[in-house]
Amino acid sequence: MSRLCFSLTDTHILERERQGIKVGYDYEMCCRDIEELEKDFPEYEVGVIGKSVMKKPIHYIKAGRGEKKLFVNGAHHGLEYLTSAFLMKFLREYAMAVRGERSLFGYDVARLSEAVTIFVVPMVNPDGVDIAVNGLDVTNPYHQRLISMVGIHSFNKVWQANARGVDINHNYNAGWRVVKTVPGATRYAGPYSDSEPETKAVVEFVRKTDFDMLIAFHSQGGEIYYDFDGMQAEKSRETAEKMAAESGYAVSHPEGAASFGGCKDWFIKEFGRSGFTVEIGHGKNPLPCSVLPEIYEENARLLLAAVRELHEQA
Repeated sequence: MSRLCFSLTDTHILERERQGIKVGYDYEMCCRDIEELEKDFPEYEVGVIGKSVMKKPIHYIKAGRGEKKLFVNGAHHGLEYLTSAFLMKFLREYAMAVRGERSLFGYDVARLSEAVTIFVVPMVNPDGVDIAVNGLDVTNPYHQRLISMVGIHSFNKVWQANARGVDINHNYNAGWRVVKTVPGATRYAGPYSDSEPETKAVVEFVRKTDFDMLIAFHSQGGEIYYDFDGMQAEKSRETAEKMAAESGYAVSHPEGAASFGGCKDWFIKEFGRSGFTVEIGHGKNPLPCSVLPEIYEENARLLLAAVRELHEQA
C-alpha cells in the first residue's frame, strides 16, 4: 500500500528543519496525497467544490456513508498548512482502521463510518498556502497583480490571505465588517462578504450538502471555539468540552477580529447548528512540520469525539 507522498516524519525533512530550512506542506503535496489516498482507498469519494483565485481546484474527500454529515476543513490561512497535513494523515489512518475493523484511539470507527459521513476540504486556500510556503513568482500575472496592490515587502513569513490579499476567514457573511481597508497579508475582509471564490465555494458546498456539524481547523493556540455573537446550537458547549477532554485544549471564546466573519461563525448564524473552530498546536505560525507527530493524536481524538457526538445525537 502506498504511503503519503510527503511523509512529515521523514528523516531528511526533520534534518532540513534542524538546519533552519523552511519546509511546508503546499498545494502540490496535498494533491499528490489526495491522489494516493484515492488510489489506495477507492471507497473514498474525491471531488472539487470550486476553484481559487488562481484557478486551483479546491478538493474534498468524502469518508463514510452515514446519514449524519460532518464538514471538516483546513488551511483557510496560508501559514496554517499544517492543518491540511493533519487532515490528510487522519483520513488515511481512519480508512485503514475502518478497512481493518480495528479501533482508532479507542473509537469504533467502522461503526462510526456507518452512522456519520465526513466531508473533508483539506486546503480551502491553496493560493495562500503556496505563497506562504514557496513565496512569489514575479512572472506570474496573479502575483504581479498582488504585488501591485500590497508591495513585495509584505509576503515573507506572514502571508495568511488569498491571492487577492483577502483574509477569507473574515470574508463570510457573519458580522462581516471592515478590519483593514486595503489588501494585505491578513485581516483584510474583502470589499464585501462572500466576495472571494474560496468563500463562495465553501458556502455553496455547505448549502448544497446540508451538514449537521462543522469543524474548521486553524493554528495555533490549543483552543476550541463553539459560539458566535452569543449564538450556539444546543449541546455545542457539551460537545466542545468532550473535544477538549480528548485533546487537552481549552474551550474558549474568540475576541476582537477573531470573533466574526469566520467559517464557523457563518455556519452557526445561518443554520443554528454546531460549528467549531479548533486552533491546533502551540507556538508561532507557521508551525513546523516536525510537530505533526506530537499533535496528531490529540487532534485525531478531538475529531473522533466530535464524530461520536454527532452519531449519538441521531
